[in-house]
Amino acid sequence: MFQDILRCRVLTSGIFETRFQVEKVNFHMFDVGGQRDERRKWIQCFNDVTAIIFVTACSSYNMVLREDPTQNRLRESLDLFRSIWNNRWLRTISVILFLNKQDLLAEKIKAGKSRLEEYFADFTRYTTPVDAQVESGEDPEVIRAKYFIRYEMSFYILLSFYWPPKQNFLQKQRISTASGDGKHYCYPHFTCAVDTENIRRVFNDCRDIIQRMHLRQYELL
Repeated sequence: MFQDILRCRVLTSGIFETRFQVEKVNFHMFDVGGQRDERRKWIQCFNDVTAIIFVTACSSYNMVLREDPTQNRLRESLDLFRSIWNNRWLRTISVILFLNKQDLLAEKIKAGKSRLEEYFADFTRYTTPVDAQVESGEDPEVIRAKYFIRYEMSFYILLSFYWPPKQNFLQKQRISTASGDGKHYCYPHFTCAVDTENIRRVFNDCRDIIQRMHLRQYELL
């Protein structure tokens, strides 16, 4: 029953406000639709926010948009993430990045019917980072795929943080917890829709973001 509730999905249209508490800390969250015609509504939610939670479906690498059958879903998500990260009005707002649907991504990669390199040619040359965190029994090709998508999502963050890029930049540089340019940071997590630890990750990341904000305020960071 609990798993059924977690797997229920309703397409978000408009703006939904939620308030909850974790360890006596109050959270005020706005859920906004990700479709193109919903994005113009976002601006009214960005005033005085602590962080942006960006959720991307990693398993969508072989799918197209509902509203535009010529556009790859994952590539659209990449472009949207980069536009948010580089938006001049959001240059001090950190981003919690949920690389979601890891379970479905693993199923597709292991099935071998839709190869990631057929949609993202750079995957052919990509190698798994030496510091990748690997779970026991995890398929090496699945590991390579999920870290490649994380790298693609974080490319422009790394580019601004490690500019100018050095030789072998694509393989040597990586995004880790709290990578950024000193003004805002990115906190990446591999997740799936039924992962109940997501709210704990949000709590820990927001705590770190607020601490960094205070350090910047007093010029200690």
